[in-house]
Amino acid sequence: MTEQEIIKSEQGYSESKIQHICVNWFRQTFPHVGNLLFAVPNGGWRGARAGAQMVYEGQVKGVADLILLYPSGGKSSLCLEMKVPKKKGSSAGTQKPHQIEWQALVEKYGSTYVVCHGLIEFIKAVCDYLQINSTKYIDEALNKYPLYR
Repeated sequence: MTEQEIIKSEQGYSESKIQHICVNWFRQTFPHVGNLLFAVPNGGWRGARAGAQMVYEGQVKGVADLILLYPSGGKSSLCLEMKVPKKKGSSAGTQKPHQIEWQALVEKYGSTYVVCHGLIEFIKAVCDYLQINSTKYIDEALNKYPLYR
């Protein structure tokens, strides 16, 4: 596939599916640190009781969807907010105010925060954070893309 074909196919995907693809890519590409990238179950619909329990246990509004707990380039972690691809005239694919506030907080204290709208942006963000050239990884992903779904 080409980058444009992947981006086009992701237009119809949910945020959850895009996140799944990105996590699969990361774990296949960097298996030695694969489990240092993890999801934070902070969103989605819950009943009042379950939501209250999560707040009781320490849930924080606005936390990024994925966290790579691996220091690089003087930063303590990479926080990745996953979004659907942006569509003209829609607020989908943009951060909410509490996510922007949390981003400012973690950046202030030494983490990198990136919003990703699909696999290609995710690969570039991870490679930038790890200070490695993304070209090889994007090329490999283009050849293997169906395997991540």
